[in-house]
Amino acid sequence: MSTLDDILKEMSSEVTGYIASALVDLEGLNIASHSSDKAANPETISAQLTLLLKLADVSVEKLGAGVIEDNLTTTENAYILMRFLPGKQYYLSIAAHRKTGNLGNMRLISRIYAERLSKALPS
Repeated sequence: MSTLDDILKEMSSEVTGYIASALVDLEGLNIASHSSDKAANPETISAQLTLLLKLADVSVEKLGAGVIEDNLTTTENAYILMRFLPGKQYYLSIAAHRKTGNLGNMRLISRIYAERLSKALPS
């Protein structure tokens, strides 16, 4: 069985414009991570992204807008996509370059790999 880090590494080859990814618990701690270069360190931003995702989730609940499929932050240079794994105890974050990334690709790959990661987590 693949390790969680191996699954993220495999995923990196399928995300156009890939920068980094992480599997994070709701305390903001990385369970697994992968980066295309040493400059991008998912561990340094996981806690902040966790707060952002929790705030978005609470806001969506208060609006009665349903369940979050994913949360996207778009910056001048990058897309950062976050998706809860089933059960909402963990989430997958993926960062890709805005100029070379593709949102449709990111959403599809995040959905596929969120399921894979969920199944690979120890029970």
